[in-house]
Amino acid sequence: MVQLETARQERVKTLKEFMRLKNELALAQRRCDELRSENNGLKHALLVSETELQALHSYAAEVA
Repeated sequence: MVQLETARQERVKTLKEFMRLKNELALAQRRCDELRSENNGLKHALLVSETELQALHSYAAEVA
């Protein structure tokens, strides 16, 4: 009887730990998605800036 109670307590403890880790994983995945989205936005902004800079260099070369 003591072994069954010990096994039950261990199972409850293991399930709680599993749920904690599952929640932690969900948070980490959400943060990863947020960072990926932010990274894509920054890449786009960099590309736009590079394009503008090239246009300015071309204009400066024509004017000079």
